[in-house]
Amino acid sequence: MSNNVAREVTPQLWHTASRYGYLVASIRKLGPGDVDDVVRRIVRQLADDAARNPFVNPEISAPLLADALRESTSSTWVAIENRTIVGHLYGALLQSEPYGIGVWIGPDGVSYESTEVLSDLYAEAGQEWIDAGAREHYAWVLDDASSTGPWYELGFARMHLRGVLALDQRHAHRLPDGYTLRRGSMDDLDVAVELTTLIDRAQVAGPSFSLDLSTESQRDELAETLSDPEVNYFLVEHDGEAVGQCITFPLPPRRGSFDDTLHLSAVVVREQHQGRGVATAMVDAALIDARSKGFEFVETNWRVTNRRAQRYWLTYGFHPTYVRLHRTIGAR
Repeated sequence: MSNNVAREVTPQLWHTASRYGYLVASIRKLGPGDVDDVVRRIVRQLADDAARNPFVNPEISAPLLADALRESTSSTWVAIENRTIVGHLYGALLQSEPYGIGVWIGPDGVSYESTEVLSDLYAEAGQEWIDAGAREHYAWVLDDASSTGPWYELGFARMHLRGVLALDQRHAHRLPDGYTLRRGSMDDLDVAVELTTLIDRAQVAGPSFSLDLSTESQRDELAETLSDPEVNYFLVEHDGEAVGQCITFPLPPRRGSFDDTLHLSAVVVREQHQGRGVATAMVDAALIDARSKGFEFVETNWRVTNRRAQRYWLTYGFHPTYVRLHRTIGAR
């Protein structure tokens, strides 16, 4: 290491080395003096995402973001080159029943000037996450080759897509004869559990092969969902039997999503009733109801390996925005 390089190194910088003849970014935890620079990076990146995808909301409160970063210095890393911040990385350690303990990186959780900078950031942050027991790593990234490519280089793969639809003009498709639509309630909890189980079974089958996902708390979670006054539960029935469902609720504020956005989930139709337009008529009714209440957008997610779901949502009119990338850390 040359004397000039050595003078750039301080005890707070975790590593500096030479890679193929050039200096690797120095990685350290976020300091109070870094916050404004990182905020500017996030604001600029979100604006760039929106420029490439009109279904991404570029609006963000810089003061609120700065406050959040000041409370997250212990879990945010910055990359330094020539005393300039060239990247940052933040991951939230979360425990969930289906996925276990994992780290989640949001659209505002990362910025970098090059794949090498992202690699250096992930090398430091990832080791701390692994030491904390988090071997499942997730990142929401704009579904664009220039954004996903660097993550593929780090061993991540596509898992879920987020789709967005504007609720400007919705045309109602009628249910086939013999089918009826009604609002569900807590009285339909057993039905909700049964129909949601059909979604789980579909995910276990190939090509998704989502094995060993825990559903122990599913009933309690559905009970909490159906008891929420902001949740709408729609049921389609045929000859007195519930054959389809969907759930909607207001989407909480999050980076990249528009205000007045509805979230659509738990959409399923029994296999013997598929292919008759039941799902489309049911979703139409849910979205027309949302539009009447002032919602302007709707979001839903689907697993990329569920090819039938992907074809359905894209044909319906949803536009992909962010993709959830995933990596499992293992011995191999």
